[in-house]
Amino acid sequence: MNRDVRSELYLSLVLLGADPLLRASVDAWRDGEDRDILADLRNWNDAKALELKEWLATMPESERQAVQERLRLHERARAEASCTT
Repeated sequence: MNRDVRSELYLSLVLLGADPLLRASVDAWRDGEDRDILADLRNWNDAKALELKEWLATMPESERQAVQERLRLHERARAEASCTT
């Protein structure tokens, strides 16, 4: 993926208020650092999904429904990704 696309992805994360650890992984990848960005992203995604599941019981109903939908989308996309690899 070319550097301009990587930079735009990073800027999207900044504007969305993404977690600093996630931004740092993408920033290192954007700058061409030789590391396994895929492993970093998978670890971050899995940890965030677990964190959200742990907090569901404490969320107001409207927030809980939105988070549950995000978790469903995550799980569906993860399952589809596993089928293609």
